Amino acid sequence: MRDLLIDVEPLRTSRDFRAIFIARVVSLFGLGMATVALASQVYELTGATFHVAVSTMIMSITVLLGSLWGGWMADRTDRRRLIVCARGAAALAFAGLAVNAFLPEQSLWAIYLCVAWDGLATGVSVTALMAVAPTLVRSDQLPAAGALISLTGEIGSIAAPLLGGVLLALGGPGPVFAFTAFTTGVTTLLISRIRPLPPVKHADDEKGAEDSGSPLVALKYALRNRVVGGLLVLGGVTALFNLPVVLFPELVDTRFGGGEVMLGLLYTAPAVGAVLVSATSGWLTRTARPGRMLLTAAFTGGLATVGFGLSGHVAVAVAMLAIAGAAGTVYEILEYALVQHSTPDRLRGRLVSVITAQGTTGDVVGDAEVALLARWFSPAAAAVLNGAVCAVAAVAVAVAVPGLRRATLPGKDGTPPATGGLVPSDGARAAAG
Repeated sequence: MRDLLIDVEPLRTSRDFRAIFIARVVSLFGLGMATVALASQVYELTGATFHVAVSTMIMSITVLLGSLWGGWMADRTDRRRLIVCARGAAALAFAGLAVNAFLPEQSLWAIYLCVAWDGLATGVSVTALMAVAPTLVRSDQLPAAGALISLTGEIGSIAAPLLGGVLLALGGPGPVFAFTAFTTGVTTLLISRIRPLPPVKHADDEKGAEDSGSPLVALKYALRNRVVGGLLVLGGVTALFNLPVVLFPELVDTRFGGGEVMLGLLYTAPAVGAVLVSATSGWLTRTARPGRMLLTAAFTGGLATVGFGLSGHVAVAVAMLAIAGAAGTVYEILEYALVQHSTPDRLRGRLVSVITAQGTTGDVVGDAEVALLARWFSPAAAAVLNGAVCAVAAVAVAVAVPGLRRATLPGKDGTPPATGGLVPSDGARAAAG
């Protein structure tokens, strides 16, 4: 049982990782609550879903821009100072939203401005946070650190919107934004207490001395690296042809004959599967072949999406979504560990920004892609096609990029473990190879 449960060793052994973990938990709850309040406020002001979509689009675009700039800065300056400044800027954005919400005449343009400001700050801080993780924990602890980060995200996505809805009903959007500004301030204070985190220079990185700082340098490195390049290709496909959440309302209406409760069940199912995997990820952090496991997870997620599209009963659909959510979390944990381990520190900020930009763009374009497929064929057929593309892509990358298939991670002694199923728990509780 001890080997099955999530590995919390990074929290025990790294004071700085513990501080960032707590800051992330606090921040996620505030952000999740603010998301609900923002959508409700914009809709109440305008009476149009279009404006809600505009606010989401503004956030996506500015997060993309912020992540690209943040990746460049994370490779050139102290990352702690960069994160602190970015989270402080985000706190000001939420304070602005709170002030606007308490005014007798609320301004839609003020909301858009604050959303854009917060998106830029969030893009910077998220990218810098991802870049510092390998400097806070041992390389063998990267899968465990990824599992802990994933677990907080999934729990936050389930609990925070519910709490936000309750507070919104009690006091309106103003108190929700004020609470989010407070939690963001707490996050800023926690991160300011960790040690300075300048980019680490290694002897074998001298060849990057002429590096101009362009994100293209990191992209070129990724395409040359057998592990990171394969992950970048597969990640692009899975981001574009991801689980078609945008189809849930139409499928509930046309196939399952349900209402709001059934729709909520579909939205919750992937998160439930993800939480179950994160909470029992002890075995995952000790797998001997993380590359092979990642490809298997991508293939399984694609098949689960196909099963969701073919399902005619809501119980089967929920089960398929839970499997897809679980497979997606396995993929994310191992992708996090492999990318962080395979990327030199001098490029890590920019490479993380490229991956973040890929995911953000893929989500936006992917929603349009699956919506078009649903119009040309049907919502169910669109889900089947998306899942099939992901499954085929996993097989194709496994064949074409054997370096990713054979990828390993170091054990506690810094060397890859011998082949096998699981690393023995005695003396290797956090090993991942």
